Amino acid sequence: MVKTIISVDPKKAPWEQETPLHNRWHPDIPPVATVEQGQVFRVECVDWTGGQIHNNDSAEDIKNVDLSQVHYLSGPIQIPDAAPGDLLKVEFLNLGTLDGDEWGFTGTFAQENGGGFLTDHYPAASKAIWDIEGIYCSSRHIPGVRFAGLIHPGLIGTAPSKELLEMWNTREATLVNEEGTDAEKTLCGCLSTRPLACLPQAKGAMLGKLGHFTAKEGKDETWDAIAGEAARTVPGRENGGNCDIKNLSRGCTVYFPVFVPGANLSMGDMHFSQGDGEVSFCGAIEMSGFLELKCSVIKDGMKILPAVGPSPLSVNPIFEIGPLEPRYSEWLVFEGVSVDEKGVQHYLDATIAYKRAVLNCIKYLAKFGYTEQQVYLMLSCIPCEGRISGIVDVPNAVATLAIPLAIFDRDVRPPSDMSKLEQLASGIRILEKDVCMTEVGGAVPYDPRLG
Repeated sequence: MVKTIISVDPKKAPWEQETPLHNRWHPDIPPVATVEQGQVFRVECVDWTGGQIHNNDSAEDIKNVDLSQVHYLSGPIQIPDAAPGDLLKVEFLNLGTLDGDEWGFTGTFAQENGGGFLTDHYPAASKAIWDIEGIYCSSRHIPGVRFAGLIHPGLIGTAPSKELLEMWNTREATLVNEEGTDAEKTLCGCLSTRPLACLPQAKGAMLGKLGHFTAKEGKDETWDAIAGEAARTVPGRENGGNCDIKNLSRGCTVYFPVFVPGANLSMGDMHFSQGDGEVSFCGAIEMSGFLELKCSVIKDGMKILPAVGPSPLSVNPIFEIGPLEPRYSEWLVFEGVSVDEKGVQHYLDATIAYKRAVLNCIKYLAKFGYTEQQVYLMLSCIPCEGRISGIVDVPNAVATLAIPLAIFDRDVRPPSDMSKLEQLASGIRILEKDVCMTEVGGAVPYDPRLG
């Protein structure tokens, strides 16, 4: 029987769990568990918001979610044989839902509280609930769609060293300080997600065994010092982190660089399914869940990772894709080029191209009776495939988005008789269900459990 080294109760708040969780990256957050090389172990995780989102028909919880708390991670887990410069080989043996908690959510944040990839088009908060039955899921808020999931952690990584942490904080602060100046990156004017980066913040911080901000902030100098420089978990970085790679599922193997003694592996942000790009930001089918893993250490293995950057720490993990994934034989593919919605030409910009591909898909599927918000959420969590198809033919990058046709209960290919399109669309509309929506504006980040 596989030993559970970290268990959680999704009905309890993160700070009430038996084993302390954490939501920041810092080398001084102490490990909460230890495993040996070759040991198979099980880790349970709460959902990434720590239970702020509920299984109901209101999106007010998404609108007012407290994002200073995310992501809640299980760990750190120490592997005693691991040392800086090694590679930590992590094998994914099994993943799943927690008993009695077989549901998930997909959402879009309010523009003033998180935003998303298309927040300039869809500024209101929204939510869809998914019921999970074995390997399949369906939603009362997006009728006519059913598909198999590919469960994976959106976030898994090793702890940074002090040197690496300083690299992160310096470069991300530089980016934030450029906003509104002549140095601001061109793309910032085309995407509306703000802030440009999430810098260290003591409010909301949970530092594992070191404690929670409600008990420690302003009362413990050591805690304050660590919280003041601990990195937020929002982006993926050299240690892995929040890369949101949907293929990190059963049978895959990831090779993580080790930056601190013991590696200090952490994980969370469990997804039942996700589309490439997780475009709605709150965008996979978010859930609590478990992972069964096995770790081994490759001594001095970090040498095999290319250091592409100013530091020998400028590396990234590599991984092997597992043999199990949903199989689809028919796809409908949407193209996008690097010309924005105002008709402005951009130079080989793959982000603009992907945004256009996503918008093209949303506008197209809306002709079949879905609302644009339904499609936006759908594209964030169905097993769709995003690709950079062209990156050299100036001035346009070309991105594609492929959606599997078998997930729909009707044919969404262009009909040979366009007069039948309205009839197809009405089949969705008569179900009179849509995603949960809120009014635009007025979001106030608030977690009532904190008083």
